[in-house]
Amino acid sequence: MAIPNDPTNLGRALLLLQKEKLITLKEGKGLLPTALDITDNPRHLQIMELEGAQLPRVLDDPKVDVAIISTTYIQQTGLSPVHDSVFIEDKNSPYVNILVAREDNKNAENVKEFLQSYQSPEVAKAAETIFNGGAVPGW
Repeated sequence: MAIPNDPTNLGRALLLLQKEKLITLKEGKGLLPTALDITDNPRHLQIMELEGAQLPRVLDDPKVDVAIISTTYIQQTGLSPVHDSVFIEDKNSPYVNILVAREDNKNAENVKEFLQSYQSPEVAKAAETIFNGGAVPGW
């Protein structure tokens, strides 16, 4: 199994594997567990950590059965995150990107206008098209 090696996406992949009951992680590791935090691996998964951009290519390697690949990189393969995945994060994932504003301008008219236009059905539809169904609106 190939997973991303950067700290955020490594933790994200391990937490997804735990959610699917493929591994168990030490308690209290939050969102950044590492492979060293695996306490149970009942299926004896051999986990290979690679740079995220390399993960789409390893799908062609006969030594790699599966890979956990972010939506950004899965686009390179022509696969659909929704239709071709074995499992996928749900909309309650803690990894959704967020829009933030400084306290002194969070109520500014231009921020409100941007937020209103961004959180629209049109943007959600465009993201769904761009990411082959893999984008989940966070609003």
